[in-house]
Amino acid sequence: MMKIKTMISGTKSRGFTLIELLLTMSLFSVIFSFSLITLGFYSKITNEIDVDLTDNNIINFINKSKAYCRDNKKEGGYIYFDQDSECITFNVGLNEIFNMRLPEGFTLNGVRDDNRIKIDNRGITQDACSIKFKDRKEKIHCLTMCVGTAYVEIKY
Repeated sequence: MMKIKTMISGTKSRGFTLIELLLTMSLFSVIFSFSLITLGFYSKITNEIDVDLTDNNIINFINKSKAYCRDNKKEGGYIYFDQDSECITFNVGLNEIFNMRLPEGFTLNGVRDDNRIKIDNRGITQDACSIKFKDRKEKIHCLTMCVGTAYVEIKY
């Protein structure tokens, strides 16, 4: 009878009940599971955006290189795909004119035997090739380029 009076009279016991602990743990687990789902979705979306940007940037890089050779009447221009540094450079002779780095986590695959695309002084490529790169999810993406044209296609 004494225990009931002390609880009714307003004195508090110290510590947590089992129900309070279970409710707190279940709330934390629900919040944690939602955060994991959100992080996975965020990394997938980020990867897809970077793939689209990389596809478009490579196409723009090729077109910019062709325009440079054509506008400046430069012979001996070439685009070099450096697999070690994950970088694409446009060179005329021994001079590097401009370059482009792939996003972090992306890797270049071989383009051709010498990893070069030659461009003449009219801005025309001399060889057809496929440009392949891997994204952060290890999926291979491919761009194909036709000979003698300005046509570059993204393959899905």
